[in-house]
Amino acid sequence: MTTLGIYLPAVMFISLVGGFLPLLRELSQRALALLLSFSAGVLLGAVFFHMLPETSRVLNEATGWPILAGFLLIFVMERFVFVHACEEHACDIHQIGIPAFLGISLHSLLDGIALGAGLILPQLGPVVLLAVIIHKMPDSMSISSILLSAGWERRKISWLNFLFSLTTPLGALIAYLSFRSLSPEYVAVAIGISAGTFLAIATADILPQVHRIEQRNPMTLVFLAIGLAVSWMGTLLEH
Repeated sequence: MTTLGIYLPAVMFISLVGGFLPLLRELSQRALALLLSFSAGVLLGAVFFHMLPETSRVLNEATGWPILAGFLLIFVMERFVFVHACEEHACDIHQIGIPAFLGISLHSLLDGIALGAGLILPQLGPVVLLAVIIHKMPDSMSISSILLSAGWERRKISWLNFLFSLTTPLGALIAYLSFRSLSPEYVAVAIGISAGTFLAIATADILPQVHRIEQRNPMTLVFLAIGLAVSWMGTLLEH
């Protein structure tokens, strides 16, 4: 619980910072693309360098099923439930306001569940925390940008940012308390599903946005590689 008391405020803080940045100064499209590329690299690294090996040690040949389930969960919900967090100002999503806020908040709650599952195994905690934190900043920036474009007052946006910052810690707390008493097999399934959600977010959500914003900028590949390297270095700390 001590670790949880450190990690969850950190997630909440970075979410608040990301949400307030658009209220102070608009981030350029190029800078946003680099941030998203780095975020995708960290998420993919968390999946392939940390979560997948931990899951496979317990589930062996059954490893693919929970990962596929997590991937399809996000994929289906992105199509039918979530309101996509588009970073382009020409996007009509920016006129939706509250539905966008609710959709991205639900997404954030699932991120928290992934974090809570990862925190059950101490060796996964830091890298999953890093993946969630870096992913939270673009999400919270998106919410502020959407609400600003929809004509919301900055004071109301600040309150909604605060509510949004609570969603991931809430999901993590629920998952951590619920999964702790499970057998190793069920914990491995939970981590596998979380890995699948990370994989879907990186490949079906973040990377397509990077391609749309900065299609021909080679620096996006550099920042993707840096994100992967940061996750890989976490394996050295584990050993």
